[in-house]
Amino acid sequence: MQTLKIALVIIGALLLQMLLPTYLAFFKYVDLPLFLTVYFGLQRAPLLGMLTGVALGVGGDAVMGGVLGVGGFSKTLIGYVVAVASVRFALEHPMARLAIVAVASAANTVLIIGLYLMLEQPVFELSGYGALGRLIGWRALADTGMAIVIFMILDRVFAEQTTARRMAIKKRFYE
Repeated sequence: MQTLKIALVIIGALLLQMLLPTYLAFFKYVDLPLFLTVYFGLQRAPLLGMLTGVALGVGGDAVMGGVLGVGGFSKTLIGYVVAVASVRFALEHPMARLAIVAVASAANTVLIIGLYLMLEQPVFELSGYGALGRLIGWRALADTGMAIVIFMILDRVFAEQTTARRMAIKKRFYE
């Protein structure tokens, strides 16, 4: 049942990522697959973080266009790093989760731009470091703002997983 819910959430996020930017200009800065990668990475399971990162990254590349595999690599790496960090540190507090989203958003943007440049593919129209900084800032701000809403929804959809994660954190860090 849990795997089915995860698959449905992944498909829904990819569909929304494909449709929303055409209707709402704000969503061109929002990366829904990144939220899910970070959310499942925070579940304290590195394999789950990596697998959702692969599925969301490659799926995002397929529906949004671009070089197939660049987003997959980026989100897999971010899913793994977030999952390992969540095992080592208590990242259950909402402010910590938002900070992780902001850092992951900036890292994702830098990784994707770097990979596109390395592959000598056309990348976002950036006219210098100032434009790159603005792009990273706007994406981090948009992703962090949307993550507040998305994480609340996901915590309700995966309520049993959230409760189990909180109990594991209490057992490990407070007992």
